[in-house]
Amino acid sequence: MPRTDKPWKVLSSEIKYQNPWMRIREDKVITPLGTEGIYGLLESKDSVMIAVLNDKNELYVVRTFAYPDQSWNWELPGGNTDGEDIAIASKRELEEETGIIAASWELLGKNRVCNGFMTERMAVYLARDLSFTGEKEVSTEQIDEAGFFDMEEVDRMVTTGEINDGQSITGIHLAQKWIARNV
Repeated sequence: MPRTDKPWKVLSSEIKYQNPWMRIREDKVITPLGTEGIYGLLESKDSVMIAVLNDKNELYVVRTFAYPDQSWNWELPGGNTDGEDIAIASKRELEEETGIIAASWELLGKNRVCNGFMTERMAVYLARDLSFTGEKEVSTEQIDEAGFFDMEEVDRMVTTGEINDGQSITGIHLAQKWIARNV
């Protein structure tokens, strides 16, 4: 049976910083040990990642520039929900970023991005039966390369750190589990 008690008591909350994408909140708390303290956390929009499989069960990955560490990285397509339903957000993000439209969608899983520090929840969708619009939205994410890779190559990319985004690795794992069950 899941626990429902809440061992931390919040005395007050204060937003220390905010912008259109996130808020940093500091809570004054009573800890489970009964001591007073502070707990800082990041409130951000929920997100979606899309595992795009073609008819050969190859996975579509994109290379984007990650501003925080100033590096180019391979990852699954995805993004923030902007408050809309996660299925709608997944379809929007996939088409905007890649020009891909999928006829078949399946929710593979939901989880927390970093539950000790962030409020963000993530959903991973599987997209199949693909068509291509040929148009991509110009964005600051700067996708400079994209393509389908077989799972052996994707595993190699994860192992070598070419794919190092935790959300993408979660999506890849869930896609591999789906393939093992369904192919």
